[in-house]
Amino acid sequence: MKQKYLKWFTLVVALVLVLSACQPATTPAPTTPPEQPPATLPPTTPPQEVATTEAPAAGPKYGGVITFAMKEDVTTLDPLKAIQYGDIRLNGLVVQQLVAADRTGKFVGVLAERWETSPDGKEWTFHLRPGVKFHNGADLTAEDVKWIFDRILDEKSGAALRSTFVNIGLKSEVIDPLTIKVTIEKGAGPFLSYLALLNRAGIIHRDSYDAEGNVTKPIGTGPFMLDSYKPGESYTLKRFDQYWKQGEPYLDGVVLKVITDPVVRLNALRTGEVDMTEELPLADVKRLLENPDPNFTVVVYYFNSGARLVMNHTRPPFNDLNARMAVQYAFDREAYNEAVYFGLGQVHNQPFVPEDTWYLDVPMIKPDLQKAKEYFQKAGLKEGTEITMLLMPNQKDAAEIIDAMLSQVGFKVKFDIVDAAAWNARGKALDYDLLMGTMTGIFDPDRPYGYLTPKSSGNWLVGGYSNPKMDELLEKGISETDVAKRKEIYKQVLQLVQEDAATMYVLGLPWVEGWRNYVKGYRPGNAPMLMMMDASEGLNTAWLDK
Repeated sequence: MKQKYLKWFTLVVALVLVLSACQPATTPAPTTPPEQPPATLPPTTPPQEVATTEAPAAGPKYGGVITFAMKEDVTTLDPLKAIQYGDIRLNGLVVQQLVAADRTGKFVGVLAERWETSPDGKEWTFHLRPGVKFHNGADLTAEDVKWIFDRILDEKSGAALRSTFVNIGLKSEVIDPLTIKVTIEKGAGPFLSYLALLNRAGIIHRDSYDAEGNVTKPIGTGPFMLDSYKPGESYTLKRFDQYWKQGEPYLDGVVLKVITDPVVRLNALRTGEVDMTEELPLADVKRLLENPDPNFTVVVYYFNSGARLVMNHTRPPFNDLNARMAVQYAFDREAYNEAVYFGLGQVHNQPFVPEDTWYLDVPMIKPDLQKAKEYFQKAGLKEGTEITMLLMPNQKDAAEIIDAMLSQVGFKVKFDIVDAAAWNARGKALDYDLLMGTMTGIFDPDRPYGYLTPKSSGNWLVGGYSNPKMDELLEKGISETDVAKRKEIYKQVLQLVQEDAATMYVLGLPWVEGWRNYVKGYRPGNAPMLMMMDASEGLNTAWLDK
């Protein structure tokens, strides 16, 4: 198997080198800063959509249940701890936050109807939307919001945003039943992006938690409420009849069906076993884009997201810069994109789409096998040095390609395949040498680059990297409100990332969703969620024409 991948990989590299020599120079990203702060969420790249010749439907209909095939199981029902895509898919339909970004990138109110901020950006007053109810019938109040913010700050909560809230010195105060004041010591630049981050500051009722502090059934304010579930199999949601957006949702319910194999997901879509799915086999996607199936629609789209190769800085061999540089020069992004993503990814060295304001003019390090071998020798490593790569089952093919690349230098990659929950637990314990992580929900540069400080709870996602110079740059980045100055700071951050081989941003992910043609009123959002984070559309506005 290894020889098969190595030979094939060599052919891919040769092809990529020939093709790249024939390509025109890439147009650099604009560097002129806007006069006003940019929208922190880029406009999504228009999806490549399979054409349909159906006559337009008469209009939305009520009723019916959509079954959606998702690629991985849910690891937590607590939105404050949501890390994996399964968590996000579920929580996005059940739980909502104060603010979110719309399709234009503007931050708009969800549970907050409006807000004001002080000139220095350190005081924020949020006015809640009146008449919002939780799934248990209780009214949403400012006390509920403060209770969640306090819980995020509680060390025992395990909240993903805790380190962020602690770092910015967040405090909250109830002004009246529908008004809450939030003060921060720093972080004015990205503050709204923290509140909008994939429901990790989502407001759920305190009765969601049991005596041990665990959530077995989230009580949110979203268009759907969790009804029942079988871990590893399916999660059944039903319509919330008192949802604050009058008339929504149209569906009676949603079933999230766990199907980890992309081929099985595609077959389930073909046969109608499921109505919608995510992440189909990319080879099939390319064929479907060229030769559409008359029964279902497939889209490929892009937003700020990325695959990231992570090396563990806390133990040999990657506590040595030379070993990390060997990997950095051995890794060929173009070849990886062709081999793993069939050329559908966006190759670049940062987790922003090229048209985004935060895409920075920092040249990408090009693969150089000779340099890689020199760094391998400088690290004092021996041919066949074994390194363990922590994988989820759907990452094995990608790992074969990485092994083929690194074996040319002298590494031998051993695969450690675990489920999503174990991957998350082992990752947090820094129990790996290599892993391939992905990230989405990127609305501000502090989101991806913020992991690069040990102060971040996500520091394990960059291998426990630590550099005081980086810490200083990141502190400047979150405190600065001027966009042009922030861009210069984060340019230095990205340059240091490459100098330290801190982590490798490999490419922007191609996002794929597919649905039967009787599913109407739906289009992909700006994150891996089944409704727009601003609650404007998604499965809350989808309906069935059958």
